[in-house]
Amino acid sequence: MKRIYLVDVSSMFFRAFYAVRPLTSPAGVPVNAVYGFLSMIIKLFKDEKPDHMVFCYDRKEPSFRKEMYEDYKAHRTEMPDDLSVQIPYIKKLADLLGIPSLEVPNYEADDIIGTLTHWGRRQKMQVVIVSGDKDFGQLITDNVILYDTMKDHKYDAKGVFEKWGIRPDQFIDYLAIVGDTSDNIPGVKGVGEKGAIKLLEQFKHVEDIYENIDKVESKSVREKLIASKDNCLLSKKLVTIACDIPVSENYEDYALRPWHVEELRQLLQELNFKTFEKNLLGNGQLGFALDTSAEPPPLVKAKETAPAIAVIHPKPSPVKHGDTVVFAPSEYQEVTGTTRDVMNWLQEGQELWGFQDSRGVFIATDSHVYNVTDPELLGKITDTYKVAWKGFDLKGFWHRIGAKDPKTLWDSMLAAYVIRAGDSSDFAKIYNRFVGEALPEFATPSQLLNAHVHLSRILEHELNSHDGDKVFKELDLPLAPVLLQMEKTGIRIDRELLKKQSDALATDLQGLEKAIHTEAGEAFNVGSPKQLGVILFEKLGLPAGKKTKTGYSTDTDVLAGLEHPIAKLVLQWRELAKLKSTYVDALPEMIDPKDDRVHTSFNQALTTTGRLSSTAPNLQNIPIRTARGQEVRKAFIAAPRMKLLSADYSQIELRILAHISEDPNLCRAFAEDLDIHAATAAEIYNVPLKDVTSDLRRAAKAVNFGIAYGQGAFGLAENLGIPRGEAKEIIDRYFNRFKNVRDYIEGTVKTAHEKGYVETLFGRRRYIEELQSKNMALKKFGERAAINAPIQGTASDLVKKAMIEVSQKVPVRMLLQVHDELIFEDFEDNLKQHSAELVRIMENVAQFKVPLKVNFAIGNNWDEAH
Repeated sequence: MKRIYLVDVSSMFFRAFYAVRPLTSPAGVPVNAVYGFLSMIIKLFKDEKPDHMVFCYDRKEPSFRKEMYEDYKAHRTEMPDDLSVQIPYIKKLADLLGIPSLEVPNYEADDIIGTLTHWGRRQKMQVVIVSGDKDFGQLITDNVILYDTMKDHKYDAKGVFEKWGIRPDQFIDYLAIVGDTSDNIPGVKGVGEKGAIKLLEQFKHVEDIYENIDKVESKSVREKLIASKDNCLLSKKLVTIACDIPVSENYEDYALRPWHVEELRQLLQELNFKTFEKNLLGNGQLGFALDTSAEPPPLVKAKETAPAIAVIHPKPSPVKHGDTVVFAPSEYQEVTGTTRDVMNWLQEGQELWGFQDSRGVFIATDSHVYNVTDPELLGKITDTYKVAWKGFDLKGFWHRIGAKDPKTLWDSMLAAYVIRAGDSSDFAKIYNRFVGEALPEFATPSQLLNAHVHLSRILEHELNSHDGDKVFKELDLPLAPVLLQMEKTGIRIDRELLKKQSDALATDLQGLEKAIHTEAGEAFNVGSPKQLGVILFEKLGLPAGKKTKTGYSTDTDVLAGLEHPIAKLVLQWRELAKLKSTYVDALPEMIDPKDDRVHTSFNQALTTTGRLSSTAPNLQNIPIRTARGQEVRKAFIAAPRMKLLSADYSQIELRILAHISEDPNLCRAFAEDLDIHAATAAEIYNVPLKDVTSDLRRAAKAVNFGIAYGQGAFGLAENLGIPRGEAKEIIDRYFNRFKNVRDYIEGTVKTAHEKGYVETLFGRRRYIEELQSKNMALKKFGERAAINAPIQGTASDLVKKAMIEVSQKVPVRMLLQVHDELIFEDFEDNLKQHSAELVRIMENVAQFKVPLKVNFAIGNNWDEAH
């Protein structure tokens, strides 16, 4: 969700003046308010990383409120001279820091903030009001918060109620009653904060109070209300923030712009803000040296003769300096211009760096960085010119510029992920990890490009030394544009069906809550672990399990082990409550009004297993094993006159296990297309296949899935609800019949201990640090991960490879990837025409010792197609 920060400059500046001790510049000008305000803004940049922000100013002349009430702000004293002389510096800093500013004649900063808040809500943005003024409590609602940076506290609707005792929708009425001495707003004379809260607990708004004045319990308060009626109603008008004043509705008008670096440096020097200058701008130089030995050295400073703004050429001329080859930085220019300016020099197939930060969108050649002022057009032009992109998280960059058919050359995020799987999404962290230097907190575009170039060289070296180049170039890099298309396309959602499901779940939750309260003997908040713990372990006297810092643990494992009806009821309640809040109620909020579809984001560089994950919504965790969870899939529907096709790999991880282990019994079962769980049961229990019962098959299924995850007797016993001794006998019989699987497990664990990592069949490595732990539980976890990683990781790589080939060869729209399943959308005739080819590609994307099998179906929704 996009965010915009609206800064109440007067409030924050005034508070900074009194919060910071007196300071003067070398010229003797007071600068303490500037110092405090700049500190707050820099902290905001660091902590919040905004990309859109507006400084909202009051005007010198009176606002429209003065016409309504002559005495409005009549008691305000003149601004102290030591404060007034600092105001021009704030406006100059805003300009140099690239922060848009607004002031509107006849209106106050509050009204600008109110208008932009309402506009932001209409645009489905999150609005953050940066102020210490309580009046903004009236604007707080969903996705609107009040951020008091001085106290480092954020207020949402709940926070407003906790702080002031009234709801945000009553805040205007609260202010109308209590008045405001600083603004000379009269309110109701003699009624203070507690009286106002009590009145608003009984009546919703001021108008309700006067319509029901006879119902006010206190005679004294009633008389005060009557006597101050005109003042109260006037006060309500005065404290109401205007939300419809004339301002631009173009989102990009409020985007942060690049800093004016040299002018900013001069201003900070004028103010004698040396620490700010050093932390924000550094020394203006950035270069690096590349040693001729195998390992690249960390980033070092350029020579003193280097230009202040420099870029390292991709293929610079080396200058010999001792035993080190130093790449001399060349003259480098930053340019702000339109995308049409880029067309003047852009060539077919040109290589470009693309990156973005809170300051905007940048593209770079060997000699220039361009800050593009209209990035949406850039995607169309660079698609036409078939630009070969380099960068970090190119998929995110392509979304920003609206690219539809981009070409990939290099992505440092994906390279870092191949080298060491795990969260690789933060450029600054990846830069620090591989380069060994911290990226400047507020790096200039030229510094950022230098960092991108240097990081890419180190990662290229690491990829080669880790044999990861093939995985990077054949799987992860070509998958990025495929995922881009899927994210752009999205999938339709049936709002009405979800509304019906939500209502049904609400009814069921109410019934479960009543049943839980009956078992407990009293009403309590079922969603509160603390209150539930008191009921279970103190009132009902059930055996308490593990205890946390905040009280008794009531997690799933604890509840599952309790012999009391209330435990089962709470588990059912939690399951339905999570389904309702996480999917049934949340999915409609994620629908894009432009196309009535949800657009999930696929995370390509996050998990340690190599699998994709997804967010907003998270499609990998829909609880489809339950009947109610399966119902959610019915809400994922095809576009009008179209159908969905689901293609799902059958038993992919067990087939991979059969291939890797070369176990003859496992391979035979798949070669003959047997029910793998029934076939496993026949082997374990030594009975004919036709005599395998549902109970025997269930036990064999648990073993099959558990083996791939390194499950032992304890885990199998818990899963099947049988004694541990019986579970051990089952596992022993399994390994007697599937000896090669046992050999694979033992060999893989041994190799993992020796190398510190395991690999998929495609060469993707997973390093397992837990194997080195002295904690036995962690070490055992590492061994289980080592057993599973080659299997699960190979399955993930296989699906990625299938996605790439299908996207290149089958003309149907791919919408989703969920584990081993791919979802497509097209006209029914087209799906039927290409389904055989689609399945053929998926089943032959890699050649294993056992056949790969893909099941597919076509339907109106995901559930029908599954």
